[in-house]
Amino acid sequence: MAMLRFNRYMVAIMILAVFTYASLWFSYVFRPIPMYQDVKKHYKHLNTSLGFDHVYVISSSTQTNRRQRMKQIAKKIGLEFEFFPAISPDDTKVIDEFKFDDELDQSHKASYVNHYKIYQSIAQNKFEDALILDDNLDFELNISSIMLDVHKILPADWELLHLTFCNSQEGVYSNPIWDSKNVSPDYKLYKTKKTYCANAYAVSSTGASKLLKSLKPSKLSIEYELTKLIQSNDITSYTILPPPIVPWRSPGKGNYGLYYLKKSTLNLLSEKSKPLNSTLGFDNIYAINLSGQPDKREKLESMAEKLNLKLEFSTTISANDFDSVKKFNPTNTLIPSETAHYLNHYMIYQSIVDHGYDSALILEDDIDFELDILSIMTNTHRNLPADWEILYLGHCSELEGDSNALLPDNNDEDLEYNLFKSKKPYCTYAYAVSYVGAIKMLQKLGKPVLPIDLGLVDMVDHEIITSYTIVPPVISRWRVFDESDKYPNRKNFDIPSLKHSTLYSLGLTFELNSTLGFEHIYVINLKTRTDRRKKLEALAGKFNLNLEFFPAVSKDDEEAQIDPNTGLRSTHKACYLSHYRIYKSIEERGYESALILEDDIDLELSIASIMTNIHRIVPSNWELLYLGFCSNWEGSGDPIEDKINISPSHKLYNSNKPYCTHAYAISRAGIQNLLGKLTEEVRAPIDLELVGMVGDKKINSYTIMPPLITQWRSPNNPSDISPGQKALDFYFLKYSALHYLGLLKESNTTFGFNFIYVVNHPDRTDRLDKVEQLSTRLFFDKEIWHTILDNNTYSINELNPNSELIPSVKAHYVTHYNIYKSIIDRGYGSALILEDDIDLELSISTIITDVHQSLPDDWELLYLGHCNNLEGKSSKPIIVNKIDIRSPYKLFKSEKPYCTYAYAVSRAGAYKLVEALKNPTKYPIDQEFVNLIQTNKINSYTLIPPLVVHWHPSNESPTDISPVDQTSDFYALKNSTIKFIS
Repeated sequence: MAMLRFNRYMVAIMILAVFTYASLWFSYVFRPIPMYQDVKKHYKHLNTSLGFDHVYVISSSTQTNRRQRMKQIAKKIGLEFEFFPAISPDDTKVIDEFKFDDELDQSHKASYVNHYKIYQSIAQNKFEDALILDDNLDFELNISSIMLDVHKILPADWELLHLTFCNSQEGVYSNPIWDSKNVSPDYKLYKTKKTYCANAYAVSSTGASKLLKSLKPSKLSIEYELTKLIQSNDITSYTILPPPIVPWRSPGKGNYGLYYLKKSTLNLLSEKSKPLNSTLGFDNIYAINLSGQPDKREKLESMAEKLNLKLEFSTTISANDFDSVKKFNPTNTLIPSETAHYLNHYMIYQSIVDHGYDSALILEDDIDFELDILSIMTNTHRNLPADWEILYLGHCSELEGDSNALLPDNNDEDLEYNLFKSKKPYCTYAYAVSYVGAIKMLQKLGKPVLPIDLGLVDMVDHEIITSYTIVPPVISRWRVFDESDKYPNRKNFDIPSLKHSTLYSLGLTFELNSTLGFEHIYVINLKTRTDRRKKLEALAGKFNLNLEFFPAVSKDDEEAQIDPNTGLRSTHKACYLSHYRIYKSIEERGYESALILEDDIDLELSIASIMTNIHRIVPSNWELLYLGFCSNWEGSGDPIEDKINISPSHKLYNSNKPYCTHAYAISRAGIQNLLGKLTEEVRAPIDLELVGMVGDKKINSYTIMPPLITQWRSPNNPSDISPGQKALDFYFLKYSALHYLGLLKESNTTFGFNFIYVVNHPDRTDRLDKVEQLSTRLFFDKEIWHTILDNNTYSINELNPNSELIPSVKAHYVTHYNIYKSIIDRGYGSALILEDDIDLELSISTIITDVHQSLPDDWELLYLGHCNNLEGKSSKPIIVNKIDIRSPYKLFKSEKPYCTYAYAVSRAGAYKLVEALKNPTKYPIDQEFVNLIQTNKINSYTLIPPLVVHWHPSNESPTDISPVDQTSDFYALKNSTIKFIS
C-alpha cells in the first residue's frame, strides 16, 4: 500500500514537472522578444539629431571653413550638433597622459584622444546614444528619412552603427539584417566586417561603456582599435550600405573611391545658393570699360559668352570728365586718371549697397579668365569663410600665397587653387565685395588719399576689412606691355599667368596679326644668312608680324664642336643649342606661349585667319603645336573635335612623328616639361628628341594638317643643318606667301623655280651668246647643258639602242631625260628647262610671279611656250589670275603642247618622266609628253599666250632637232627681249 502511494506521488510530481516545463517553454518561445529597439523615442530626435540623443562634431576652432560648411549642411537638413573641441597633435601634455606606443604618430594619437573623450562625455551625460562626426563630411540630402527607416530595423543589441566606412568588402557576401516590412528598400543594414573608419558612426550607452573599458592605448589608431573589437565579437556593430554620409573631397579626389551620394547636400548648396553659371556665385558682375575702347569690350563679351557669364557694364568716368574728377577730389591728391579709376570703383560699391546685393564681382576690361573658372569658383565658395568682405580673384603682388596665411581647410584638401588671407593684393582688375565690405569701403574711402588699390590694401593691412586671395589667380591681366589706362606712362605689372587662358581658347590672345595668337615669335637666324633674314622681314612686313631674330649657334662656334665618335654633326649640335636657348628665354621671360621658326620657311597666305580658327579648337592642355613638319605620318586618326566646323580647310590632329623644327609653338607648360627632360648636353638632333617625347606620350603635342608653314630649298639656299639635303616636300602650301610677294625660292634669278637649265648644242655658240644677253638683261641664273653629240653612241643608245628615232632626235631625248635625273639627284622642287633658240617676254619676272599664285599645287609640267595653235582654244582657263583679272595671261589644262623649248618640271613630274621615258619608242620627247598628257598620266598646264617663243632671225636658221622643219610663230611676244636689247 505504501509503495502504491509512493508511485502515485511520483506520477503526480512527474505530471506537474512536465506541465511546469511545458508552461515555461511556451512562455519563453512566445515571449515578446525586443528584436528591434523602441523607435518612439527617436521620432522626436529625427529632425534635429537623426534619431540619436546627441550629435558630436569633432572640430578644431582653426578649421573655420569646415565649420562653416557643417553649419550650412546642418541648416539645410535640420541638424543640431555640438562642436566638440578637438585635441591638436601639438597638445602633447594631454596626449602623453594616455601613454601611447611611440610607433603611433601624433595625429593618430590626437584622434584617439578625441574619440575617447567623447565616449566619456556620453557616459557622463547619460546619453542613450550619440552620433560622432568628423567636420569634413557630405550628407545624403534625405538622410532624415533614411535614418527613420534604419531605426525601425536596427536591432536592440546594437552598440556601434557606422554611417560611413572605408572597406570595399563591407556588405559583400553577406545578407542584410532581415527587414520584414521592407521599410528601407534602398538602404540596407549589415553586420560590420572591418570598418577602418571613424568619420561618422553612432555609439549606444552600452557601447560607450564597453569602449571605455576595452580601449587601451597601443600602437593602433582608433579606427583599427574599433575594427579589432568588431572582429573579436567584443562589440556589436552594424553598417548602413550604401553610406548616407561620406568624407568630402574636392572634385576629382573622390570619396575614397567607394561610394558617391545620390543627392549630395553640398552639391545642392553650391549649385542653388548662387547662380554660379552666370555670375560665378555672386549676385552680380560689374565690368568697367575704363578706356571706352570697343576692342576691349568685345573681347570681354566674347569671353563672357564662352563662359556663359552675365556682365553689367557700369557707367564710367574718364580722366577727361574734369567736373566729376575735380568734385570728387578737390585737393588733387591723385592725378586725374587715378581719380577717375578710384571713382569708377567707388560708384560700384554704392551700387552694391543700393541694390542690396549680398556680394558682387568687379572686373576691369583688360583681363583674361581661367578656362575652368566655373568649377574652381564652385570649390572656392565651399571653402570661403562666412566673414569674407573682399575676395581677390586676381592680383599683382608677389606677397600673396604665403603658406603661413593658407586657410587650414585648403591645406587639408590639397586643392589646386587655394584660399589665403590677403597680405598686399595690389591691383583691382578682379575682386569680389560683400555687402558688409561695400559699406565699410564707402565709409573708409569717401575721401581719396591713395589710389584705389592702395586704399584697399591699407584697409587689409590694418585689419579694417577681412580679405582673402585665390592663389594662383583665376583671372589675370592680358600679358601685354602696353600702357595702362590708369597709369598712362606705366607698363602693366608682370602678374601671375593663367594655366588655361580663355582668350587663348578663343584665338583672341594678344594681337593675332602680329604674333599669330602666341605671345612671342622667335626666328632662329645665322648672322651670315642675311639673305634669309631679308626674305622673312619682307614677309613680316606684309603680314604685320612682330619677329625677334634670335642669334643661332653656328657650326663653327666652339660650343658646337663635338666628339667625332658621337655620330652627330656640329650642325646638329648648333641647331639643338639654338632651340634649347630659346626654351630658356621663354622660361625667363615668362611667356605663356611662343612660336619658334627657322629662317628657311614659307607661309600660307591666309595663315592669320586660319590660326584664329585653330586657337578656338586647340585643347587647353597643349604643350607643342606643329605648324609645319617633315613627315608623312602626320594626320592619321580622327582630327580633334571641331563641333562648329570653324576650320574646314585645316584640321588639328594628335602628333605622331612630326620631324623637323622649322615651325612649332610651345606653351608655358610645354617649356617646363621640356626643360625638365632636356639639358645642354646634346644626345640627338632636337627634332628627334621632341619626336621621342611625343612617341612616349611624355608631352601633349598637336599638328595642324595640312601645314601652314613649309621649308624651302634652292641652289642658293641650302640647308644649314644638313648641307645638300633635299627639302621634304610632303605638302605644299595652298597659297604661298613667298609666291605672293615674288620671293618664292630664288624668283628674281630663277623665275620662281629652283633652277634653270638651258639646252645648247656645242656647235651653236652663236645661240649661246644670245642666251647670255637674255640672262644679263633679265637677271636670271642658268646652267648650260650641252646636247649629247651624235657620235656619242653609248650615251644616245644607253636607254634603248633599238629605238627608231633619228640620232639628233634621240640626242635631244637623252639630254632632256638626263636633266630630269639631275632634278631628282639635286633635290630640286622644280626646274625650268629652256632651249637655246628662244626669246622671252621682257616683263617675264612680273608675270611669272602672278602665274605662280594661280598654279595648282598638283602641277607636274608647265608650258611657258609651245607649238600648237589649237592649245587653249577648246577649253576655259582653269584659274583666273588672282592679282590682275584683266591680265591676258591665263592657265589652261594642257592638250597637245608640242615642242620642248620652254617648260618647267616639278620634282614629282621629274620622277614620273624618268620612269615613263626610260624606254624610248619611235616618238620624239615632245610627242611622248603629249601621249602622257592625253592619257592623264601627268598633270600639265599651259600658259597662254606664251612667255617664251622660238626665235629665228631667218628661214636659214632651222632647228637642231628637225633640220627640215621651220619654226611656227603662233604667238608674238608683247615685248620681245631680243628686240629690246638689239
